[in-house]
Amino acid sequence: MTNTPLEVAETFFAHWQANRVDDALAMLSADVVYHNFPTPDLIGREAVLKFHVDAGIGTVLRANWEIVHLAAVGNVVLNERIDNFTHTNGFTLTVPVMGTLTIEDGAITVWRDYFDSANAAQQQEQLMRSLA
Repeated sequence: MTNTPLEVAETFFAHWQANRVDDALAMLSADVVYHNFPTPDLIGREAVLKFHVDAGIGTVLRANWEIVHLAAVGNVVLNERIDNFTHTNGFTLTVPVMGTLTIEDGAITVWRDYFDSANAAQQQEQLMRSLA
């Protein structure tokens, strides 16, 4: 049985919620395009994995993504989220996100997230100060 794009997205976000980063990233196509605006595109599952490992997600940062809305049109799933990343020291970064996932043959081929980068940078600075 083939999952609908909406079901694929729900499973993807459930993996993040459960801190199963490897399972989430395994749902990406090998040649996925990941655009975490305003940063440049990353191409390929391995590049996306490196990005998340380098950021500490799944190790020192635990993702807790609150899904506000999900809607699918064809093979594109729109998602509005509140992304919380909690550091092992208890500090939490909270980032409102609007994103899209393009699903083809059960795999995520395009992942785009849009967020306020100035707000995220300010919170990252606060996190760094909390570690000092």
